[in-house]
Amino acid sequence: MKPELRKKLLERMFSSPDYIEKFVRHFEAAVDGLYESLDYFERHPPEGVDWESWHISDKPEGWRDRVIPNFERMLNSARQGLEDARRGNYQVIEGLTGSMIGLSRDMEGMGEKWWDHVPLEISRKYGVNLTRAMEMAANIGWTLGGAWNDDEILKENITGPINEEELLKYLEPGEVVE
Repeated sequence: MKPELRKKLLERMFSSPDYIEKFVRHFEAAVDGLYESLDYFERHPPEGVDWESWHISDKPEGWRDRVIPNFERMLNSARQGLEDARRGNYQVIEGLTGSMIGLSRDMEGMGEKWWDHVPLEISRKYGVNLTRAMEMAANIGWTLGGAWNDDEILKENITGPINEEELLKYLEPGEVVE
């Protein structure tokens, strides 16, 4: 596929309600994974570890007090943004993606000691899905904001993996892959 057509298709895909819906699903799964991880830790507190003396940011309590409310607000905005995007209004989702892009900065100061006591198969539900949601949010935000530089949109080390078959769904009548 020629780079010009691939760029066009990627822009269509990244700004499509279908892609936004996948982003929302990953973010929902991340929030669910966070709840599951918190619940696991609270039901199975580590033995022989004085975790109650940890700084609040390293305890599940800190995450429940600070991270969960923030994520819930963002998730509500994501759901609203999806509904709006289906009607052709991208304002909410574009604003949210900016927040998602800055999320790692917002999470500074949140300790992670408690995560060491949650089984990997549970904590990955949070981590893997949040990473993918943040990557997708960047793709959406940069596309809606016209912020791609040069051929960045073509680089999978920036956008994440692209399924070629899925990309072809965004061909318009008369467009052909050469």
